[in-house]
Amino acid sequence: MLTHQDVGLSASEDQEIVQLLGRRPNELELGLFGALWSEHCSYKSSKNLLAQLPHQGQFVVQGPGGNAGVVQLSADWDIAFKIESHNHPSFVEPLQGAATGVGGILRDIVAMGARPIAIADILKFGVNEQAPALLHGVVEGIGAYGNAIGIPNVTGSLGFSAVYDANPLVNVLAVGMRRHGLQVGADGARPGSVLILIGQGTGRDGIHGASLLASRDFGAETEEMRPTVQVGDPFMGKLLMEATLAVVGKGFADAVQDLGAAGLTSSTAELAYASSVGLIVDVSKVICREQNMSPYEIMLSETQERMLLSVPKQNLASVLEVLAWYELPYAEIGRVVAGDFLRIEAGDQVLAELPTSVLVGSCPRLPVMHDVRIWDAGQPSVLEKIGLQSRWGYQVLGHPDCRNRSSVYQRYDSMIGTRTVWGPEHDVAVMHIGNGKPGLCIAVAAPARWAAYDSYAGGIGAVVAALSLVAAQGAVPLGLTDGINAGNPAKFEPYRKMADLIRGIGKAAEIFEVPVTGGNVSLHNETEGQAIWPTAAIGVVARHPNPEHPIADAPPDAGVRILALNPPANPDLGGSVLAEILGRSDRYPVLDLRAIQHSLRFLVEIIPQAETVGLLGCRAVGIGGLFFAVAKSLMTKTPMALGANLVLAGDADARFVFNEMAGQWVLFVDPEFQSFWDHVSETHGVSVVDIGWVTGSPEVVITAGRSLTWPLIDLWRAYRKGGVRDVR
Repeated sequence: MLTHQDVGLSASEDQEIVQLLGRRPNELELGLFGALWSEHCSYKSSKNLLAQLPHQGQFVVQGPGGNAGVVQLSADWDIAFKIESHNHPSFVEPLQGAATGVGGILRDIVAMGARPIAIADILKFGVNEQAPALLHGVVEGIGAYGNAIGIPNVTGSLGFSAVYDANPLVNVLAVGMRRHGLQVGADGARPGSVLILIGQGTGRDGIHGASLLASRDFGAETEEMRPTVQVGDPFMGKLLMEATLAVVGKGFADAVQDLGAAGLTSSTAELAYASSVGLIVDVSKVICREQNMSPYEIMLSETQERMLLSVPKQNLASVLEVLAWYELPYAEIGRVVAGDFLRIEAGDQVLAELPTSVLVGSCPRLPVMHDVRIWDAGQPSVLEKIGLQSRWGYQVLGHPDCRNRSSVYQRYDSMIGTRTVWGPEHDVAVMHIGNGKPGLCIAVAAPARWAAYDSYAGGIGAVVAALSLVAAQGAVPLGLTDGINAGNPAKFEPYRKMADLIRGIGKAAEIFEVPVTGGNVSLHNETEGQAIWPTAAIGVVARHPNPEHPIADAPPDAGVRILALNPPANPDLGGSVLAEILGRSDRYPVLDLRAIQHSLRFLVEIIPQAETVGLLGCRAVGIGGLFFAVAKSLMTKTPMALGANLVLAGDADARFVFNEMAGQWVLFVDPEFQSFWDHVSETHGVSVVDIGWVTGSPEVVITAGRSLTWPLIDLWRAYRKGGVRDVR
């Protein structure tokens, strides 16, 4: 006999279900509750925290609650975008776990009536012997699905730490476009409509993936979870995408819901609840690709490449014509009626009937812990002077978090679809939507080490890092999506860190007036009691002023001046790569958000008129600090014939060039316009410091009391292969 433990429910949740129903659920009904009341589907530990985030904004069309957030890019186009995770499945089965993560987030975009045009991956791996194989499998899975279905992978983020040894993170951002004014989602189903399940035949893959794999910690039984990982089919996914977009584009469906976590259970129950209707589903009509599947297996299967359509009867013939054109399997599995229930039938037999107000709407939402500390700045890092050492430059560039990513992104097709202007060889993606302006700028950031030492400040820093990337193109941010990755929420410390991380994201989103339009929460990233760092994967979409001509992120010639925009008055190494190299664990510093806000607005204003002020290039400072930003700008030039001579103030030291305080930029400026930049602090209220010039000698020279020289070819070797060249 099935028990609540078998479906991932606690004893108290089991009792609450009995009380709400006034009876004990049968085994099928218990399975439905196990899926929809799981952490993965219900967000019960994080929903009250997420409710505190700012969701409204000037460009928001659809905020949280839909399959994806939607913002308005122009008078003609909306942009749908969202981050999702597939962490646990990707550890258990790297290739298929990652591939189906891509397929799942693409279906979320399609379910909003938007055509996917880009994906980005945000990955974290360990440093043990297993890590290279995991990385290889995940990258293969992401590339195999995205390349096959024809969606370019345009940007990404990759990081490493021992805390991810047994809990790698695989977060994927998907971005799509749809005509402005098109309204579609899961909330439009009306009584009288027919339910059509389209796509892949239902199998036994992924059963209890949401409740028993994604919603509990890893342990010794991890290998036994392999059967709960779904298997993807990108070619079926392509047919499903095209057929769904055709149906939605012609207005034939009144509601659309993809089948992801919990499969048919979540899609039917959530559609019914969102639309305030009842659904009657006949599982005997579901097309199965395996024999003798039980109703329980059919309802809880997480077979990929499936979509649920609610179609008014007068449109049914037209929908079937579309499905026949794409040779897409389908089945009429039920109907929409008035009421508040989900009824599961098999022919004339009623197998289960539950009110969706209980099944979906009454899942326990854990209150915000009142004993979580109110964050304050606490003790700052020790700010003693740290003299520059030559070896640190090589160590930083050779650190896994800074090292060259071409071995990863070259396995992706970043140009398919012909919209990509800038791809993953740059820090930020630029895409054109059609002829002319505006275009789309896409950035991701996930600086987990910052949050490892201070979750609140790290949450702020992650948002600032992503906004800094789009600001370096003069792009106006339209909205952000967040992927929250944390440990076991039932434990105080992982919960506190998650809460502080979310509060930090909310604070930054509020200050910079960039709404959070949706996202994902992945908890229980914990193995044998060891939790990951609280990790925020942030994705930002922005309106690019001139997509056919992005402003450069490298200097064009020797003689160009190098300026630092908004350098910190008190640079702090807390949370930086160099701090880790030195064995320091200083907390990530508190950022001057108002100064950053002024700088962001300045870049949005000045970059569209770059030619008139002699601005030749711009790059955000992030992981690795100013040193890495300058070195990377020089190494992207082919051949590597340019260098940099940085002359710093007498008291400048390693903290100035290696701090990772978000919200600073490197500018490359025509010396003929130096007078404008000399006075820009007074005229525009931002801090700009002249720190040197571009040379014709391929080396980086820093003079701060004494001079140190790094040949560019040696920096390139460290950047490509890691390791240290110790030049004394």
